[in-house]
Amino acid sequence: MTRHIIDHRKPQGQASRAKAFLKIEREERPSDATRRLQREPRKQGAGRLRQFLRIEKGQEA
Repeated sequence: MTRHIIDHRKPQGQASRAKAFLKIEREERPSDATRRLQREPRKQGAGRLRQFLRIEKGQEA
């Protein structure tokens, strides 16, 4: 008696393993946008620090 078609093991091809490996590697690396932001010089006094310093000096908006 032969096995049913779903009882047979699927052959694991090397191509599917390589695709899965590449997908994992891409997910672990930071995206291009993240790398671009890290390369940009940070503007001095930007953001919340500038606001806190303004309040500390007693300046009003």
